[in-house]
Amino acid sequence: MVAVAACHVSGDDNPAADAGADASTAGGDANGATPGSWANPIVIDSFPFSDSGDTSAAPSDAVDSYSPCAPGTDESGGEYVYKVIITQAGQLTATVDDVSGDSVDVDVHLLSDSLATACIVRDNVTLTSAVTAGTYYLVVDTFVNASGTVLAGPFNLNVTFSTTGANACLTSPITCDGNDPPPLVNGVPTEAAGVGGCPAGMIPVDTFCVDQYEAMLVEVQGDGTLAPWSPYANPGTTRVRALSVAQVVPQGYIQQTQAAAACAEAGKRLCTDTEWLRACQGSTTTTYPYGNTRQDGRCNDDRVCHPVVQYFETTASWIWSELGNSCINQLPDGLAATGAYSGCVTEDGAYDMMGNLHEWTADPSGTFRGGFYVDTVVNGEGCLYRTTAHNTLHWDYSTGFRCCADHP
Repeated sequence: MVAVAACHVSGDDNPAADAGADASTAGGDANGATPGSWANPIVIDSFPFSDSGDTSAAPSDAVDSYSPCAPGTDESGGEYVYKVIITQAGQLTATVDDVSGDSVDVDVHLLSDSLATACIVRDNVTLTSAVTAGTYYLVVDTFVNASGTVLAGPFNLNVTFSTTGANACLTSPITCDGNDPPPLVNGVPTEAAGVGGCPAGMIPVDTFCVDQYEAMLVEVQGDGTLAPWSPYANPGTTRVRALSVAQVVPQGYIQQTQAAAACAEAGKRLCTDTEWLRACQGSTTTTYPYGNTRQDGRCNDDRVCHPVVQYFETTASWIWSELGNSCINQLPDGLAATGAYSGCVTEDGAYDMMGNLHEWTADPSGTFRGGFYVDTVVNGEGCLYRTTAHNTLHWDYSTGFRCCADHP
């Protein structure tokens, strides 16, 4: 599974410059720099490759976070840097050991350049990415927890490369132009009656009501009638209303402020963080909507090809500034219809609270939860996935929402 967060903001400056030397140096000693530093990365030019290290005595400590992968994650501990030489298109896989309870937490990152802002993919165990011929960087960096504890220690890194199926993730399977008007695929459906006295489309959870499904939008026209709205288009200043309906394409490409207005238009509101977590975790506070043990594929959370890489057919860093392209969520095997994953349901009956789309909450600082169809682990597992790196005006293809309401 490829794990890439949908957070895409400016990050650190060039860590190689911070290290005081040219990180593109291949081979031996670069100005006396220690091997494994940004100034003298360890070169990987044949596969399989294995290496061991200990980040408590890391050769470099120049980068605190990586974007667009996880700009809000504190990785200010020491790091090991590897320079990867790729001679043909293929699939690169890198794995670091991660022993639960061993007090060591290191993560692996694949970068398209020696920049902390050039992160292609990041994971705490295994990352896989389509790559073209060129030079890349792998960085094993140390996670720092919320208490400020640097979880440094020994690690093993294993890297493999394969040309089998190499073109799949670098070839868009659709013909789509993001400059064309995005399709109106949902129409204007009618929400089901609310359950237990809740408003339409909602179910009761504890002392409040929550949308059973991730929200879609309809346009509210000047005379009050409703018209279709594309789930692949940001609503801008258009007056829109949120609906909770099964088997429709949920709304991505939306800011928190726009989501809040759409909920209000429906007589509802965005969920607070506390309400969202209670709805996802149930009365027994489980890690996943369905329990405490991860079941890969039970929710829409394991798309192998990153959709941005696949649509643009490249891993070049410029693609991460194009996350509002309406074609991204139109790729097959990506964003799923609401309720399509029948096993991805909470104790109370809410669908897709893990995976599919990130979901905005009412946090005025900007928080979205639950992960999306590529990643439900980078910023926390399942219901505990939480992204706080953006303000309420951020939007991209992965940001969605659902509404809550007071129980009558």
